Formats: sequence, structure tokens, C-alpha cells
Amino acid sequence: MAQDGYYGFIGTMDVYGLQLKPGQGSAAAVWVVDDGDGTLSSKKNIMIGWDVFPEVYGDSRTYFYTKWTNDGFQSTGCLNMECPGFRPEKGAAIAPGQVIDHVLEPKATKPKLNLKIIKDGTSGDWLIHAGLNREPALIGRFPRSLFTGGFSDKANAVLFGGVVAAPITNPPPMGSGYLPTSENSAASISNIQLIDQNGRGWPLTGDLPKFETNGNAYAVSPIVNGKFFYGGYEHPKM
Repeated sequence: MAQDGYYGFIGTMDVYGLQLKPGQGSAAAVWVVDDGDGTLSSKKNIMIGWDVFPEVYGDSRTYFYTKWTNDGFQSTGCLNMECPGFRPEKGAAIAPGQVIDHVLEPKATKPKLNLKIIKDGTSGDWLIHAGLNREPALIGRFPRSLFTGGFSDKANAVLFGGVVAAPITNPPPMGSGYLPTSENSAASISNIQLIDQNGRGWPLTGDLPKFETNGNAYAVSPIVNGKFFYGGYEHPKM
């Protein structure tokens, strides 16, 4: 499928509550990406997932979020609906920037965020579907007109996993805070499918290359039957 591009993603994320300190941020996300010619200004992407970022939201609650750019965030794009871009669907059950409630201890039953992003074959818009503990439903779209180059037609890569932001001396938990050596407690992304140009979802049956900046603090497991575990550094204090 890689040589033909990617037209979307389907997957399910565990959702957690984290008590973060000022300067810390933690997220789980899927990115649909066009890297362009490799320069910053040619990078285009859409991100969807959940995050905890006190400096952005003013608290340490868990939020559903989206993010987009057409030029590596040099002059276009934003978080949630802080700028024109994402067009919400009327009556949608969840919206970018909305709090996800009932996030619990890592070993307790955790909410499931079911996501689907797909390129609409008629309009060319990137359609965003989401559902908390339910099947994903259409919640909005990123219009094709936001993007130039190849990304107006397809993505050349799909990425998914966890990401953190903080000073190196004050690292926050990623996912649940547990390394993937503890599958009963570690965060997971499951039911992973990649969507082709005909709108068909293909379950991911094999492993993929992984990227870890510090495998001793944060790590990711192999993908098995469309599911993997990730996260680490510390068990968050609830």
C-alpha cells in the first residue's frame, strides 16, 4: 500500500488521566503525513488523539484533540479549533478541545477512544470519526482546500504512538506511565487498520519500524495482530 499512498487510519486508544506539572505534556496520537521534499515548510499533517497539557489548557485534565498544518506550522495550522480549519459536524458527540471524563487508574477499566480518519472519495476532505466507548461517528472534517501538493489527495505516511514534552530533568509519564513490559498496565493502541484509495480498511498483521528517543524511559512493543503497547517512565500518581 505504501507506494500507492495512504487514505486513512482506524484504531482504538486507551485513555488515561495524568497529574502533570507545569512544563509537562503527554499525548497519544495518530498522524497522517506528507513529508513533501523534507524541508519544514513542505511538511503537512493531521493529528488526532488525546492529550494532557496544563500550559495549553490551564489544567491537568485529559482532552480529545486535533492538530493540522500545511507548512510545518510556519504560518498555517493550529490545535483544536483555535484557527479556521477543522469543520465540526452538527450534533457531533465529541469535539476537538473537549474534556474526556472518567479517566481512571492505569490498572482499572479505562475509556477507549475509537478513531477513524479517511479521505472522502467525493469531496477530497479528510473526514474525522471518533467515539468514546462506542463506534466512531463523523465529528467533522479538514477540507481538501486547506492543503497543497500531494496531501490534498493522499498521505505518504501514517504514524501512531505516544509523545511527551518536558524539560529533560522533569519527564512526564507517557500513556499510563508503565513500560510495555507490563501489558496489564501499559497503554495500548489496537484494531489498527490502514485505509486504501478505495476506502477499504486493511488490518495490520505484521510489525512496523519503531522510533524511540530513549528506550530506557519510554518504549514501544512489537505490533502483534494489529495491537501494540507503549509508554513508560513512571507510574502517575492519581
